[in-house]
Amino acid sequence: MVVFEPHQKQLEFMEAVFSGQFEYLLYGGAAGGGKSYVSLATLILLAKIFPNSKSHVIRESLPTLKRTTIPTFFKLCPKPFIRSYHQTDHIVTFTNGSTLEFFPENFVMDKNLTRFDGLETNFFLLEEAQELQKKTFEKCKLRVGRHIIPNQPPRLIMATCNPSQTWTKTTFHEPAMNGQLPDGYFYKRALMLDNPSLPPEYLAAMDSLDELTRAVFVNGDWDVSDVERPFAYAFNKFKTMKTGVAIHPNEPIILSFDFNVDPITCIAGQSYGDKIRIIREFRLKNSDIFRLCESIRVEFGDRLFIVTGDASGANRSAMTRGAVNYYTIIRDELQLPKSAFKVPSVNPSIKNSRVLLNSILEKHPDIQIDAGCQWLIHDLQNVETTSNGDIEKTKDSNLSHLLDCFRYYLWTFHNEFVKYRN
Repeated sequence: MVVFEPHQKQLEFMEAVFSGQFEYLLYGGAAGGGKSYVSLATLILLAKIFPNSKSHVIRESLPTLKRTTIPTFFKLCPKPFIRSYHQTDHIVTFTNGSTLEFFPENFVMDKNLTRFDGLETNFFLLEEAQELQKKTFEKCKLRVGRHIIPNQPPRLIMATCNPSQTWTKTTFHEPAMNGQLPDGYFYKRALMLDNPSLPPEYLAAMDSLDELTRAVFVNGDWDVSDVERPFAYAFNKFKTMKTGVAIHPNEPIILSFDFNVDPITCIAGQSYGDKIRIIREFRLKNSDIFRLCESIRVEFGDRLFIVTGDASGANRSAMTRGAVNYYTIIRDELQLPKSAFKVPSVNPSIKNSRVLLNSILEKHPDIQIDAGCQWLIHDLQNVETTSNGDIEKTKDSNLSHLLDCFRYYLWTFHNEFVKYRN
């Protein structure tokens, strides 16, 4: 028997797990809500109910598992139920033949997550899922339920998280808040105040936290970006983000491209007078430059375009379908003259373009980004820099693509802004 007495929100989560209605379940929304306790207690109960079953607990690294999740597990699990613990492989074997393995994601060392490919399991727990890749969640979907036993249990992937701007928000939180959570998905939001076991003096100490930390970890505010070294430190969505940014009918539309393998991206904007308008974004997964150009034609029709973007798009190494390079394809597909292309010979440095971008975000008299440019806004809120000043690209593979388009746009058409300000 698990030594665990759930509070109301934890009980509701456990009831959802055992209801048989849900396959993907998220618990969280702030610190102190008892996320680890309820999820690990649920795994232990599942191991007890289904002898010879397998569970895997995923966290971003082994040191983090050793420091946090593993000690919590051993506080919770009754010792008589544990037959053995293999400290090298970090596998717990229970007395009824069930096992639980603590399994680090290790995305930095294994971008393709190949170490997941051989897993056969019945249950996954993604601890602090906001620190994990969306790709890890998708991999787990492929591996869960692969371990076949008598009295086969349902496939279950549980996850815990704090508020963030990562896939947990777009996959669980936002759909739940909009009443659009897909069938088979469950989300239970729990805050610090929902946990009656926290002593009053601990809650009182939260008043001394800075505003951002309180907003995220105490109040469970999903609209606050908790980024240590933000690239766009001057971005204020309440100042810059607008709904329904108008397209000037007599001004050319500027297209700024970033040529990733997946996704391939572009932003569309207009710059005239003292105005900068970012009006649309294009982010196509599993696609190519031909489809991207087609999407642009469908969106804007027969308009005058000016093109800039990633300098590498002019290289022959970017060939596809026998064309010379990406910009040749864009010219042909959009039927543009050579004079429409304002592509730099080399890309701007991260450092210089960061200074320019933040100067414009803070000081420009009239810059607007349409609220529909959700991926660009997501990048501006969440892309971080490394200690060396480069763009951090190891935490979330979905980040920085639209930011790069924006950097190229500003560098090509507003490079004089900083010189002017100085």
